[in-house]
Amino acid sequence: MAEPHNTQCCNLQDSGQAQQELANAQATTAEGDEEETSTTSHQVYGGGIPSPPQSPQRASSPCVALASIPDGPSEEASIKPSEELEDPLYLLHHAQYIKVYDLVEFLLCKYRMKAFTTKAEMLECVGRAYDEYYPLIFSEASECLKLVFGIDMVEVDASVHSYILGTALGITYDGMLTDVQGMPKTGLLIVVLGVIFMEGNCVSEEIIWEKLNNIGLCGGRDPYIHKDPRKLISEEFVQEGYLEYRQVPNSDPPTHVFLWGPRAFAETTKMKVLEFFASIAKTHPTAYPERYAEALEDEIDRVQTWIYQRMLQQV
Repeated sequence: MAEPHNTQCCNLQDSGQAQQELANAQATTAEGDEEETSTTSHQVYGGGIPSPPQSPQRASSPCVALASIPDGPSEEASIKPSEELEDPLYLLHHAQYIKVYDLVEFLLCKYRMKAFTTKAEMLECVGRAYDEYYPLIFSEASECLKLVFGIDMVEVDASVHSYILGTALGITYDGMLTDVQGMPKTGLLIVVLGVIFMEGNCVSEEIIWEKLNNIGLCGGRDPYIHKDPRKLISEEFVQEGYLEYRQVPNSDPPTHVFLWGPRAFAETTKMKVLEFFASIAKTHPTAYPERYAEALEDEIDRVQTWIYQRMLQQV
């Protein structure tokens, strides 16, 4: 348990400064309570992601467009009118998304192999004809890896632009040994943890399934992520210690709620999850003042706990 607290200590170099920031956040929350109604946490941005209050409508995530890429030219031709297929701008845009898809597949292979990759390898994957568009393709592929699969790309050598891939937000689980082999499940876990936090730290089953239905999961079977997402969440995530699944006392018929489990508290933080959700909505964590104040308080508690543990070790 000392390691997570040590990480938080690095993030909060000045506990007094964090206390002041918390006070400011709580003041902002108090001023904005009338504007931020209880429906805010139920709003959905894009695929089931809570949106900040009064946030402007934004363009779809590249992951959404990536998911809509057809399997082959015949399907594409049946969907798009011929004049659109002849539009050079459309062809370029479509080709770029296919290259994003190709790069994501390549990087997932590297992740499974636990292997490094380099810019030179990624350029070869994308194709030299797309050198000019590589920064955009690389950026969108990185975003999709993080949002869909919960995989981060970390540059380890800037001189040759080499990268290693690992699970995001400090989470050590990737679900690679579940029924569907080879597809990381960390992204889905992060989404569930985020929904629980954004909804007040205790969420009914119905809300979880509703939110996940909004991103195309749990309404049926999804062989790409898991053949049974409900089972993955209510059984495996619980068995792994990331979630708690409790029956509501005296409920008739029996109803259940989800909460963060001990492993979630040990490996990640509310602030990291909030930052993840804010990045999806292209905003800042302070756009959710109530949740931001709570996450800051959690950061301060972690630092104080770490300091107390270190003092005990030195006695």
